[in-house]
Amino acid sequence: MGLFPYLNDPPVFLVAFAFAVFGLVIHNLFQAYLADRYGDTAPRRYGFLSLDLRAHLEPLGLVLLVLLGFGWPRFVPTGLPGRKGAMVALMGPLGFLVAAFLYGLLARFLPYPFGEGLWVAQRLLLLHAAIYLFPVPPLDGAKALYAVGGYEARRFLDQVASYGPLGFILIFLVLSFTGVTGSVVRGLAGLLETFYRALGL
Repeated sequence: MGLFPYLNDPPVFLVAFAFAVFGLVIHNLFQAYLADRYGDTAPRRYGFLSLDLRAHLEPLGLVLLVLLGFGWPRFVPTGLPGRKGAMVALMGPLGFLVAAFLYGLLARFLPYPFGEGLWVAQRLLLLHAAIYLFPVPPLDGAKALYAVGGYEARRFLDQVASYGPLGFILIFLVLSFTGVTGSVVRGLAGLLETFYRALGL
């Protein structure tokens, strides 16, 4: 689980970690860009439209990225309601998916350790894209549902959020060990393979 199995191959570990971290930044850039287009000035004010790693990265999220293979960046500050808020939230998983597609594309042409590291980073970002779609606070799927859902949906999300990070990690582990997350990841990987075949790769 996580990046630990790759510590016996330090170059691959470093490449995979660096590109996985950059995937977290891409997630934020996608959300910040659309929020800015919708007129929300907060992401730009707080530096989320820049490549400044200090604006995007959260230390605990990086530690868990290594330990569990799943981490998180700082959350993009945006308060857009309704459909716009949902669209901004869903741009995060889309950012992971686009980055995973590009990593897989590059991995086909780059030598060791970059090719191998990019394949690892791609798998990690597909995992992130899958998990962030789940309607579990504070993930993007929950933010999208909160933006467009009714009172009952919001009340349910508030109850789940009340368990804090421990509750989220427990749900993440349950979804992983029951195979739910793996099924979604395989579906997203199949989607990318369709795109690669369309490009003749």
